[in-house]
Amino acid sequence: MKKKLSILLCIVMVMALFAGCGNKGQSASSGSTKILITTTSKGDAFRDSLISALESACQKQGVSYDTVYADGSAESQVEQVKNAKSQGYTAVICRLVDADTALQIERAADGLPIVYVNSCPDEEYLKADQFVYVASDEKVAGTYQAEYVLDKLSSKNEINVMILEGEKSHSATKTRTDSAKNVLNASGKKINYVFTDYADWSPDLGKEYFEIVNQAGINVDCIISNNDSMAVGAIQGMEECGVDPSSIVVCGVDATSEGCELVKEGKMDFTVCQNAVNQANAAVDVAIMLSDGKSIKDYAGAADTGYQVWVDFEKVDASNVDDYLN
Repeated sequence: MKKKLSILLCIVMVMALFAGCGNKGQSASSGSTKILITTTSKGDAFRDSLISALESACQKQGVSYDTVYADGSAESQVEQVKNAKSQGYTAVICRLVDADTALQIERAADGLPIVYVNSCPDEEYLKADQFVYVASDEKVAGTYQAEYVLDKLSSKNEINVMILEGEKSHSATKTRTDSAKNVLNASGKKINYVFTDYADWSPDLGKEYFEIVNQAGINVDCIISNNDSMAVGAIQGMEECGVDPSSIVVCGVDATSEGCELVKEGKMDFTVCQNAVNQANAAVDVAIMLSDGKSIKDYAGAADTGYQVWVDFEKVDASNVDDYLN
């Protein structure tokens, strides 16, 4: 009898062990959370780091997840989200292919909560505790860039500014550009915008545009770039044109490894770190809370609106760039 009880106890213990293995990827705090991460395509330094950080955050939280790429197709992304509920997902983390498709995405979600990252739809498409944007406030990035330029060129009464903008459809492009211009325009100095165009986050276009400006004989005092990659391209263009990069104030955003290396070398002056890890951790936290039907109103960084969570931007220049180099 004792032997039978011992065997039965072993069987129960083994079953419990396998039950635990079956729940791998879940935690007590996440319950039955299953997250669909949908994004556009690979190839952008910050976007890739953000997706990697989101996956790591899910793993650390013990949350089931899948990452799918829409390959630049808004229609494909809508279809991915449309199938999410039937596939057992409890929340969607979405880096929009096109910010103008938010309404279609939300209808396709069929009641699932959506956490937007990196690209923000119009505020009318955000809703407290249902459609939430987790990111850094883009106005701050542009403001920091312009403030740096004004400090660096404080002795000049007139400043020739070249602006490299990101994708036309990306929410950060307009906000970063407008906030930088607002600060510059309010400075009391004469601000000449000698070149402004969409460079689509591309280093190749950043390089090409600087070469065009240089060949036209246009004097540039500073380059305000919506991200580091375009700034890196502009610096490559300077070097190919025989222009000393240290003679032009260059500001980027993202604090990518390449951007930070150039800051350390003195070829790039300033960048703004939007911390991908902190953004990802917050996005996954919010997705878990919304999956559980909880409010985010008391979550760190949550705005009074109930549909925004802000993660601080960080200034990076020669004085602290070593802290951002891996």
